[in-house]
Amino acid sequence: MKNFYENTILIVDDTPGNIDILVELLEDFDTKIAINGEDALETAFEGDPPDLILLDIMMPEMDGYEVCEKLRANEKTKNIPVIFLTAKTEKDDIVKGFEVGGQDYITKPFDARELMERVKTQLELKSQREILKNMNIILEEKVQERTAQLQEALSNLDKANKELQGLDTAKNSFLMMISHELRTPLNGIVGASYFLRDSLSEDKELGEFVDMLKLSVDRLEKFSTTALIITQLQAEYKLSIETIDMVELAKQCIEKYKEAAKEKVISIFKDIVDPDLKIDAEKVMIERAVNSIIDNAIKYSEENSFIRLKIYADGNKKIIEVSDKGRGFTQEALDKLFKPFGLGEQHYDDNIGLSLKATKHIMEAHGGEIEVENLEEGGACVRLIFLDEPTA
Repeated sequence: MKNFYENTILIVDDTPGNIDILVELLEDFDTKIAINGEDALETAFEGDPPDLILLDIMMPEMDGYEVCEKLRANEKTKNIPVIFLTAKTEKDDIVKGFEVGGQDYITKPFDARELMERVKTQLELKSQREILKNMNIILEEKVQERTAQLQEALSNLDKANKELQGLDTAKNSFLMMISHELRTPLNGIVGASYFLRDSLSEDKELGEFVDMLKLSVDRLEKFSTTALIITQLQAEYKLSIETIDMVELAKQCIEKYKEAAKEKVISIFKDIVDPDLKIDAEKVMIERAVNSIIDNAIKYSEENSFIRLKIYADGNKKIIEVSDKGRGFTQEALDKLFKPFGLGEQHYDDNIGLSLKATKHIMEAHGGEIEVENLEEGGACVRLIFLDEPTA
């Protein structure tokens, strides 16, 4: 940035006496002189342009207005501040000076102090404009640099997302393959365990070992089935939609667990508020969801208690609600309930966390949701909520 007195001022006037006065007043500056319009344009266009022009208006052949217009039309000189020197004091003359691009004007005869203040003001304004221009250039460079960095980051993120999607697809395919491969030998083991139990009904000691085997196999079979459901639904599984009678569905699910409930002296009863409710869904998936909730309710209910399965509507929602008189969920368990592999809580034993995760996926695939809460009077409540408009 130039020192203030290092600025160059071009003085344009056809009167030698005026030029002498101006040169003397501006002796601390680097000054150049032009005695007519052509000379002024030649001086301004060649070499380094001046920092300020003091321009007389009344000159022969080419007046100051025309000179200013030509300065403004040239890329090299369009931003040089111009102060008109004029004996004209008519308003129209002054306005015209501003219209052709002048920044200021001084009337002749001019006061030395006024001249210096106006020169100083225009040079300071020019300096500030240059600083702002340089700052804008630097800012634009920074913006372009940052934009390039962001574009590169977005490109890398997009690439990483595509790789992640590929890995997720591969993971789902692998899990589905493993789940399918497990089910064939598991079915054989399950059948064999039931046959062994019946065959060893008279041998109490061996029967107990077979019961342990059967319990483990059942648990592994349930885990495999649940994991397969989650994997299928995460892999854009296509639902087979049909119209399902909700009351009939409830009856079938209760019948399936009648013996298990009987062993713990637990009563399962239906509370059918709206007997005509139907939903459009995949029956096998919804049966699995309801069955898993009833199964968990039986496991975690006290003996000689009851489980209620309620069917009702609430606005545009159709709801299957299962409540029990068990010990309910701890707050930590509720916070982690829909994470597939929660640890450290009793309610996550026997894969309850995984089964509820699968139920959540099933409901989301049908455009519904699952709600879980502890009841004030004790026990827990799980709701499967279906909307009138199912997701096919």
